[in-house]
Amino acid sequence: MQVNVELDDVLVKRAKNLTNISAETALINKALEELVKSNNRKEILKYVDSDIWEGNLIEMREMR
Repeated sequence: MQVNVELDDVLVKRAKNLTNISAETALINKALEELVKSNNRKEILKYVDSDIWEGNLIEMREMR
């Protein structure tokens, strides 16, 4: 998908320095990936201390 956007120059520069990604397209894709991952983690955390999960995850991992 192609999109024309105006980006905050300071924010882009900071993001490039943090990630060592120099291409803006790659930088935006990385930011979108991180946003989706973050949202997925938030969704999973809703189930912590709920009755939805039954069993001992540590024991299940050890059985592998």
